[in-house]
Amino acid sequence: MFGKFNRSIDEANRLVVPAKILKELGQTFFVTIGLDKSLVLRTQDEFEKLKERLESNNQLDKEVRNLTRIIFANTEELTSDKVGRIIIPKYLLDKAAITKEVVFIGSGNKCELFAKEVYEENERKYENEESLDILAEKLLEKGVKL
Repeated sequence: MFGKFNRSIDEANRLVVPAKILKELGQTFFVTIGLDKSLVLRTQDEFEKLKERLESNNQLDKEVRNLTRIIFANTEELTSDKVGRIIIPKYLLDKAAITKEVVFIGSGNKCELFAKEVYEENERKYENEESLDILAEKLLEKGVKL
């Protein structure tokens, strides 16, 4: 998945998923709490992969148990209606500070959902070439390859 799409949530917490994203997610998919104040939309297959990765970790490690609990406790199965709308539970919207304006970000095998203000603040950090160069250098030092 890729691209950036702006949407608004209505008073019933309904949100129209961009057609391009919905086509890849399918009619039924999962929303989980994400990092950086986000929600993450995953296909059923991608959610199963996440589930398997979490469950394959050493459950004797308290941090692993805590992360697993947080993710599974903050996951919901969603189904879109005929016009591509979903209803995101209020507790998940609150965790991501989403009130009205939302940005869908296609991020490879998943789609991230941010409050518009949260996403725009983060995006401003990397708007100029110098900031991107610094980020690239830090990632290179960590061994990240593109």
